[in-house]
Amino acid sequence: MEYRRLSIDDLAMAMVMNRDFREGFAEESSLRAFLCDPDCWLFAAVEDRRIIGFAYGYALQRLNTQRKMLYIHEVGVLDAFQRQGIGSQLMEKLREACETEHICKMFLSCYQNNDGANALYRKAGGETMAESQGKDTVYWFQIP
Repeated sequence: MEYRRLSIDDLAMAMVMNRDFREGFAEESSLRAFLCDPDCWLFAAVEDRRIIGFAYGYALQRLNTQRKMLYIHEVGVLDAFQRQGIGSQLMEKLREACETEHICKMFLSCYQNNDGANALYRKAGGETMAESQGKDTVYWFQIP
């Protein structure tokens, strides 16, 4: 099993995620642009040239330091590979990659009723803000 950040050279392999994870996961030209952007991260657990787990997100510039932080938008592991430690390894290897890239912090949001994901993030060392009391709030704003 290999854990690594994907590049434009992995475009064809990443496009298969439309079949393996969900239809419409990625559109080819958008994925191409994403993989070419140094602030966009698609990190994956790869076995035999097949993505079986992933985390994707964005490196964001902060105001109080020159080091960026990584917002993780989504994490997923194929059903057949869940509960085998792949998610934990994925988060650990992602953390190591962030350290190498001098990223100061990773963060994500998770619904409080997503027990499996919350257990994974706690096991990986994730902490919640005291003021959230472990509850989630996600607001979406449509832009016309």
